[in-house]
Amino acid sequence: MGRFSIKAMVVFVVLVGGLSILFMAFGINDAGHRTVVQYPSGKLYVKFSPGIYPIWFGNTEVYKDVITFDYDKTGSEVDSSIDQIGISVRYQDGGTGTVYGKARFTLPSDEDTMLHLHKAFRSNRGVAQKLIKSITEEGMNLTAGLMSSEEAYAEKRSIFTQWSSQQISNGKFQTKLEKISQVDENTGKTVTKNIPVISYGDDGLPIHLASDLTDYGIGVNGFQITDWDFEPKTLQQIATKREATMAIITAKANAERAKQDAITSEEQGKANVMTAKYEKEVLKEQAIVDAEREKEVAVIAAQRNVEVARQMKLEAEQKKLAAGEYKQEQVLRGEGDGAYKRLVMEADGALQQKLETYQTVMGYFANAIQKQKWVPEIQMGSSSEGGGGDAAMALIEMLSIKAAKDLSLDMKVENKQ
Repeated sequence: MGRFSIKAMVVFVVLVGGLSILFMAFGINDAGHRTVVQYPSGKLYVKFSPGIYPIWFGNTEVYKDVITFDYDKTGSEVDSSIDQIGISVRYQDGGTGTVYGKARFTLPSDEDTMLHLHKAFRSNRGVAQKLIKSITEEGMNLTAGLMSSEEAYAEKRSIFTQWSSQQISNGKFQTKLEKISQVDENTGKTVTKNIPVISYGDDGLPIHLASDLTDYGIGVNGFQITDWDFEPKTLQQIATKREATMAIITAKANAERAKQDAITSEEQGKANVMTAKYEKEVLKEQAIVDAEREKEVAVIAAQRNVEVARQMKLEAEQKKLAAGEYKQEQVLRGEGDGAYKRLVMEADGALQQKLETYQTVMGYFANAIQKQKWVPEIQMGSSSEGGGGDAAMALIEMLSIKAAKDLSLDMKVENKQ
């Protein structure tokens, strides 16, 4: 029993020793990382690809292929190499603020450059904190020093992102001092200041100084600024200027509007004058049209009256002609009737007329004699009988003879035997 325990213990020790030697002799490089191996002999080796690599009892240092620097307003949800809340900067006018964003840096892919980086910083944390963080913060502050806080707040945000990215990636801008004159807001006096400005080469591009990232083969493949914060004093100053600017803009706008209103009023007045003028012209044209229409109506009425008068004249002339014709007809008819009657009278001595006249006259005499009392109702003395009747007959005969004589009427009956 004792021998078996000793043997088992020996086997266990051998196995553990073997495994320990195995683990100390080999390592595994994970995806997204690279491992720098320093052998006991002092030789350095970099394992870039995932998989097993020999250690041979040397030392190892693991680096991330991509180092991330999160300086936004919230904590990173992933494992970032550097994680902090913003980067503090100071602007050209002395105002301070905070810049927020994210950046990604790729480590070199060749062994010599990677070993050069490893020798300088010895670890992934050393590269992140001593190189990448310091260069990023320096680039942000150098960019802030090229503009005022008001410019960064209002008009140069995109330029800030561009300049800071260029200085971090390619090296700091070469700058020079330039004198500018401006009015001091507190005293109202003009002061002269020396401010840094970018130096440009003959090609029109900014001149960069040597870049540490370029020297160590580190590239920037993701850079963004998400937000800015400014100190309350700066914000108040910006707000005051903005209010003053807005007041000036408003005043100019009001002046321009007043000017435009004046122009509009003048144009409206001209338009009203023209409108009134054309309204009068319309009334005038309407009156002319009405007068022309009345004239045409009057002319037509006059022409119609003339035509009616002419027609009436023609009718009168026709009636006159008809009357003349009628008169001539009647005259001719009368002359014809007279001639006829004259010929008849000449033929029989107007016997018919004479007889009719004689008959009429004798009728009057008979009526008159009939009304007389030829026989007295009372007779005094003696007289012959029938005396009154004889007198009447005598009178009648006398009148008949007179009438016949007046009419040249021969009452005798000729005997033509």
